[in-house]
Amino acid sequence: MSQYIHHVPGRIRVRSKAFRCHGERARAAQARLMAMEGIREVQINQRASSILVQYDPERLSRAQLFSALEELGCMAAAWRESTHSHKLGETFGKALVGAMVKKAVEQSARGLVGVLV
Repeated sequence: MSQYIHHVPGRIRVRSKAFRCHGERARAAQARLMAMEGIREVQINQRASSILVQYDPERLSRAQLFSALEELGCMAAAWRESTHSHKLGETFGKALVGAMVKKAVEQSARGLVGVLV
């Protein structure tokens, strides 16, 4: 898996090869994020190349979190909001088309079996 983002207001988990925060940089990033207004908890898993941030969505946005991670050198610049949104939309579109094709094939197969029986 090259990337994974799970976001619900107040909690975001990013697991990605783009996440490259290790050792002292990870500890510094965690301290800096915790110092930001609205951050409740930060967990960095260096082995899994992931970060989990719990925050107050009324005080801090996902875009602000990504910007902070980029500034800290923990996220590749490719994760900017606009790039991510585009890739996310593209991935969702492909998944949606795939699901529709699968459903159409299933219905066609049922119809064929119904005719043969």
